[in-house]
Amino acid sequence: MNRFAFILNPFDIRNIHDYCGLSRLAPPVLLKIILRMLPPLKIHYAKNLRSAQGAQIDGYFIVCPLLSRQILAMREEIALHKIWKAVKLGEQTGAQVIGLGALMGIAGRGAQITADKTPVAITTGASLASAAILETVEQAVCLRKVDIAKAKVAIVGATNAIGQNLALGFLNKADTIILFAKNSSRLKDQEEFLIHQKSKTHIIVKEMSLETGIREADVIIFTTSAIEVPSAVTAGNLKKGAIICDIPSPRNIPYEICQKRKDILLIDGAVIEPPPAATIGLKLPIRKGFIYACMAETMILAFEGQTQEDFSIGFQPDLHKVARIKALADRHGFKIRFTSFGVPVSDK
Repeated sequence: MNRFAFILNPFDIRNIHDYCGLSRLAPPVLLKIILRMLPPLKIHYAKNLRSAQGAQIDGYFIVCPLLSRQILAMREEIALHKIWKAVKLGEQTGAQVIGLGALMGIAGRGAQITADKTPVAITTGASLASAAILETVEQAVCLRKVDIAKAKVAIVGATNAIGQNLALGFLNKADTIILFAKNSSRLKDQEEFLIHQKSKTHIIVKEMSLETGIREADVIIFTTSAIEVPSAVTAGNLKKGAIICDIPSPRNIPYEICQKRKDILLIDGAVIEPPPAATIGLKLPIRKGFIYACMAETMILAFEGQTQEDFSIGFQPDLHKVARIKALADRHGFKIRFTSFGVPVSDK
C-alpha cells in the first residue's frame, strides 16, 4: 500500500485555534514567536483511503508551523530550512510521495530546491489546481453569460506554475490577458514565451501595479503567491459583473466586499471532492469532506502509484501535465467543485 505525506501551514491565527484551543490564551504576537520556534508536527493520520478504482493508500498530514504572512516576510533560506525539516519528517513516515501546500510549494523555485535534496517524489499540486481553476472559471463565465472572446483576464501572481498554466490556458480564448507579478525578469520571459505562441490574444504585463488592471478586468485570478494585495481590491474598483477566483490563504477578497457588491461572483477555484471512501477527516475552512487541489493531487499520485518521479515542481507551464492529472482525478473519483467561500455555488 502506498503512503503519502502532505505538508501544510496554518492559514491564519483562527486556523491555529481550530487545532489548539489553548492557543487562544496567547496574544497573536506571542503566538507568532512560538510558531517560529516550533518544529514541524504530524497533526493527522488518514488510513485505509480507497479510490473509485479500489486502490488503497494512507497518509500523514504535517504542519509546518508558519503563517502565510510569516513565510512571505522571512528570508527564503529560513523558510526553506523549516520546509526541509517538514519534508524530512515526511520521509520518516515512509511516504513515497510528499505534497507541499500553498506557499511552501512556491518557495525554492517552485519546490525545485527541495525536490533536488530528497529521494522521495515531490509535488506542489499546481497541475490539478490549474485544471480546477480553468474548469471553474469556465463554469462561472457560462453562469454569468460572459463572452470570454471579448473579455479581459487578469492573472495576479502570474509567474508561478499555476499562473503560467492559466495564461497558456486562456490563449486564443480571451481577448486580453493581463499578467501581474513582482519578479520583472520572470515576467518578461513569460511575455516573450506567450508572444512566441503566435496567439490572437493580447498580452499585457504589469509589475504589480494592480489598480488599473483590476478595474478593467472581467475575470481576475489570484494565484497562490498573490497574497497581501487587498489595497488594490476594494468594493469600488471592481468592474461591474466581475468574476474573481481567489485561491490564496488568507484571501484577498473578504466576504464583506461580496456583500456590498452583489453583482460580482467570487469562486474558490481549487476545491476538490474526493470519493466517499477517501475522505481524510481533516478540518479545513471549506465544506466538510472537500479538500484542496494540492492535497488531492498528492493523494491521486499515491493512488496511481506515480511515486518514482517528481510531478508538479518548478515554474515551467505544462498543459499536458494538467490534462494528465485531471484524467487521473477522474479515474480515481476526484471531482472538481464549483464553490464560493467553500460552499457550492448551486447552494447559494
